[in-house]
Amino acid sequence: MKTPYSPSLNNNHRNIFAAIILSLVFYFSLQQSYLLFHTIVELFSIVIAFAVFIITWNSRKMLDNNYLFFVGISYLFIGALDLLHTLTFTGMNIIVSPVFYANQFWVATRLLEAMTFVAGFWFLNSRKRLNADLIFLSYLIISILIILSILYWHIFPLCFIEGSGQTEFKIYAEYIIIVILFLASYLLYKKRAHFSESVFKLLTISLIFTILSEFCFTLYIYNYSLINELGHYAKLVAFFMIYKANIQTGFIRPTTLIFKNLKDNEEKYRTLAENLPGLILRFDQHFNCIYANLAVTKFAENKPTVITNVDLNHLDIPKTLKDALKETLLQSTSTGHIQEININLEKDGLIYIYSVQAIPEYHTHTEDKTYLVICHDITKQKNTEQQLQDLNATKDKFFSIIAHDLKNPFTSLLSFSELIYKNAEKLNAEKIQHMAFRMNETAKNAYSLLENLLNWSRVQTGILKPQPEFINIADLLDQAKSIGGSMAISKGINIRVSQLATSTVFADRQMAGTIFRNIISNAIKFSYPDSYIILKAENYSAHVLFSIQDSGIGIEDVNQERILKVDSNFSTPGTADEKGTGLGLVLCKEFVELNGGKLWLESKFGFGTTFYFTLPQT
Repeated sequence: MKTPYSPSLNNNHRNIFAAIILSLVFYFSLQQSYLLFHTIVELFSIVIAFAVFIITWNSRKMLDNNYLFFVGISYLFIGALDLLHTLTFTGMNIIVSPVFYANQFWVATRLLEAMTFVAGFWFLNSRKRLNADLIFLSYLIISILIILSILYWHIFPLCFIEGSGQTEFKIYAEYIIIVILFLASYLLYKKRAHFSESVFKLLTISLIFTILSEFCFTLYIYNYSLINELGHYAKLVAFFMIYKANIQTGFIRPTTLIFKNLKDNEEKYRTLAENLPGLILRFDQHFNCIYANLAVTKFAENKPTVITNVDLNHLDIPKTLKDALKETLLQSTSTGHIQEININLEKDGLIYIYSVQAIPEYHTHTEDKTYLVICHDITKQKNTEQQLQDLNATKDKFFSIIAHDLKNPFTSLLSFSELIYKNAEKLNAEKIQHMAFRMNETAKNAYSLLENLLNWSRVQTGILKPQPEFINIADLLDQAKSIGGSMAISKGINIRVSQLATSTVFADRQMAGTIFRNIISNAIKFSYPDSYIILKAENYSAHVLFSIQDSGIGIEDVNQERILKVDSNFSTPGTADEKGTGLGLVLCKEFVELNGGKLWLESKFGFGTTFYFTLPQT
């Protein structure tokens, strides 16, 4: 991935150009004076050392490599000691001394640098972030002790004697430094997994040139020799490699990683938005669409590939959706708050309920506003809410029946039984027979209610499922007539049967019996004495249409839908003040639908009611 900090051909050209310029500067300075050359080279290396520290210190929160962090802080003090080496160099005449302080500072600094390279590996595996202040203070104390030992206490061993050259201490010290640097190179190779490939190469090159530099400084005889000059070049390259390693780890790699993460996150969230089933649009303050995900194009009437940079009025989407977008955007603009409405949208021939939500977006860098619009399908949610309402109504109806309707029959039974028990000797046979009849009717009503309640609850919980079979229509109608026989006779009601349909229906036998029993009982309940009820069966497409017609009191128009809803709690007394719960017809409707049919009614108040229901033939 290309980032503003990625290496490029132009960067390589600049590096080559800079190297050529520096080489010319060093060459001409050497031609002029070795002291000038030495000063320029050292100052360059000192600047690089300070730059390494500045980069490390300012990127310490991003730098995730404890080794480079430790080494980077040390380079402030390595550069400071190298500055003293430069100032005390023979010919500078700033700090004059016959004991060649410059060589002493050189050995002390190189020894400190080599030990730093090795000590840094101690902290490489540490999971804790190093204490920068403690490292800084430690190197400050060490640097002060080195300065005092050379300039004031004069206890640091001599390293160079005029006329004799380097002392044995200086030569052996350089070899010890070389050994330490080889140890650092070995540890670097062993721990290379902790470094990126590019940083590992840079550190390796730095150590190689540092070792070359030390070899050069063990072989020269006087300060102005060629081999001394080569040693300074090697040192400069080594410092520059450390600088590059810290730049790579402290700035380039974290910055590249930030850009990569930003790009990856942008791609991830764009992919997420594009693949969401909901509609996502963004509008500017003039209601121009500046973004639309793929789901929006599915609603576009002409299926465009591009729907952005289009005015809202010209969006090729259904008018219902466009009007909803206008309404929510206008409301959000005027109020400055989130606005939401629900609409019905047609999709693939079906109607879906969608939530349209407009969210105003404020930006700190500009006064311009944008509006995020999210439209998502809430049909399932609304259906679930309706199911929940139905379940609550079912629960309320259930407890209503238990608390009231089921209590009444038992109250009547208890009253009659207590009356017989306490007055048995005083009652004649006719009264006892009448009470027994009333108790029997009450018990049958209670049993019928319990049976309906049990079946209804089993339907609600999904336990009761239809077991369809072929049923002879004539047998079914005869059974239905006999179900209401005794009840109809008591009111003098005549039940007539008319069969015009084919021979069988395909339905659950028990459910079909319950349907007829409840509707016929209901018809008898609301019929006047000496009237009639007609049972009819006729062909109705692939179904058989059954109808049960009475000439009773009928149902008012406002109540016709209520009697088939469980949450309406609608029930009225019959012509002989018979009681009911309203549960029977609800159960009939559910049983009919479970068997693949439909149930409805036609009624005229004061003239009677006809219930219709269908059952499949096959």
